[in-house]
Amino acid sequence: MASPSIAAEQPRVPMSRIYLLAIIELATIGALITPLVVSLSLKVLQIVPESEKEGAIGLVTAIGAVAALVANPIFGHLSDRTTSRWGRRRPWLVGGVVAGLLAAVVLALADNIPVLILGWVLSQAAYNATIAAMSALLAEQVPEEQRSKASGILGAFGFLGLVPAMIIAALFASNLSLVILAMPVISVIIVVIACIKLPDPPVARTDTGHRSLLQIFSAFAFNPFRHRMFTLVWIQRAAMQFGYTIVSTFGLFYLIVRLGMDQTGAASLTSMATLVGAALNFAAAFACGYLAGKRGNYTSFIVGAAVLMATSLLMKAFTQSVAVFWVSTLLAGLALGAYYSVDLALSMRTLPVGQEGKFLGIFNLAKTLPQSLAPALAPLVVLIGGSDPVSGGDKNYLALYLVGTIAVLASLLTLPALRPVLRRDAYERRRALTATDTLTQETV
Repeated sequence: MASPSIAAEQPRVPMSRIYLLAIIELATIGALITPLVVSLSLKVLQIVPESEKEGAIGLVTAIGAVAALVANPIFGHLSDRTTSRWGRRRPWLVGGVVAGLLAAVVLALADNIPVLILGWVLSQAAYNATIAAMSALLAEQVPEEQRSKASGILGAFGFLGLVPAMIIAALFASNLSLVILAMPVISVIIVVIACIKLPDPPVARTDTGHRSLLQIFSAFAFNPFRHRMFTLVWIQRAAMQFGYTIVSTFGLFYLIVRLGMDQTGAASLTSMATLVGAALNFAAAFACGYLAGKRGNYTSFIVGAAVLMATSLLMKAFTQSVAVFWVSTLLAGLALGAYYSVDLALSMRTLPVGQEGKFLGIFNLAKTLPQSLAPALAPLVVLIGGSDPVSGGDKNYLALYLVGTIAVLASLLTLPALRPVLRRDAYERRRALTATDTLTQETV
């Protein structure tokens, strides 16, 4: 019997295939993240009194993130079992963005918080179906030696997805329905075209039994002590995501409270800042992904990203200056780009052979779980200590940004234990030893 490492060897794929996956990432992330950046906050301000805005946006985004947490493993599992003549993944890639467009219509028409929650839950579930299917394709089709480059490209294109939406938001801030619907329409067009070109051969059904939801979720259970490296990478990613998300949820309100801007001005500045940040994300992710692929050592990229992000958050914590806000935005853009250029590739170094799809689904939870917890906790954090020491407002944004900073720096605590997978040479030795041990056990 061949060893697992030999069985798992994959031929190199053309770069055009990686770019097709990246285009899908661009469209999906752009449609999913844009509401978190600006349109959900503006919609909340239309529905509830200004004094209730933090609690309302926290409730909407937290419930939506729970939907993403549930949807990702379910749709990933269902795509594994799909035997359509169009392939296993393509029906979910296209179906997700089409359903996301319908959800965006609900968001645009919402005139109360329950309907807004419904629209955001449907949106999160829909786009996570596309994300789950795309992650499975990545594990199936891209070999290890191309994954760091693919991670950088996908990270870069994920940020690039914000560009068209933010341009629309900046130009048409007064037309909220257009801002909400634009990127979902674009995403349907992009994903359909990409799927026409993307290979995804159908597979024969090997398991005809029906499984309950409990059985589906149990398939994503794993022993964190047995898969220690994967668990540490998961914790690192979750901490970084939590630190960034807990402040980004209230980004629009921060400008209104700290910088004294009106809603239209805050929305325009948020859009411009996000656009500039996305450009830096793209450049940093692309460049760092290429450099990380050549060096094979991810340590400096992870440390540098965390330090830059912590610096950015601390600057915003203590400022009322637009100039400092812009410098902080530039640092955050570089930090996120550098981090996302290697985090996916690092996680793939910890995946058990033959279970890549399952563990990538679990890894996606490191992104979605903080998106649930952070918005739920943020309204409580801004109440710490009463008024804001910097602006004197009734919400403590200093505390919010300090909590985000602590979470980002805490992500670095996992690095010493991750040495066996941070460097390519150490990882290759570890993989060879694992394959040899497994082959010996099989022979015995």
